[in-house]
Amino acid sequence: MSYINVVISISDFVLYTEEILKQNNAHLYLEKRDSDKIISNQLFIKSDAESIIKDYHNKNLKFFISTIETENIIQDFYDDDTCQFVIEGDGGRVIDNTVERISLRLISKSPDKSIKKVFDSIKNKLKKDDSFGMGVKGNSSIHKNYFYQKKIVGNKILATDIYNEKASLIEI
Repeated sequence: MSYINVVISISDFVLYTEEILKQNNAHLYLEKRDSDKIISNQLFIKSDAESIIKDYHNKNLKFFISTIETENIIQDFYDDDTCQFVIEGDGGRVIDNTVERISLRLISKSPDKSIKKVFDSIKNKLKKDDSFGMGVKGNSSIHKNYFYQKKIVGNKILATDIYNEKASLIEI
């Protein structure tokens, strides 16, 4: 499975990947929990950005990038017929002075080339961008492949999971 870990807020991530998604005809969906605690997927529309992102602060909500568009708000992106077109995203919440890392992964072991292209484009853009650093403290090979926004280092607390007090903080 392929992963990308990047310390960035969801709102900055949406702006950062906007052109890649547009070029590849990909769509961003954010999970939303309603008053009955039913989780649905909401297609991200730029004009609704602030209200959509505001609802994304709840614990355990994910987002998805897909090269197939769906009107079905309870779409199961893990379904065998769908997952090959989907990147799962987790994190990006900002609470007070803490930014949670975003973890992206291709859901399918054999992803469609269209979603693989989106995934690779995001990774390549991060690698080439001088405003992002690469590598955090730690002994694992995973730590060498973390990306982070340089502008937030020293200004924000960088967390792996904003809702888990036992989760380690990210050190640069």
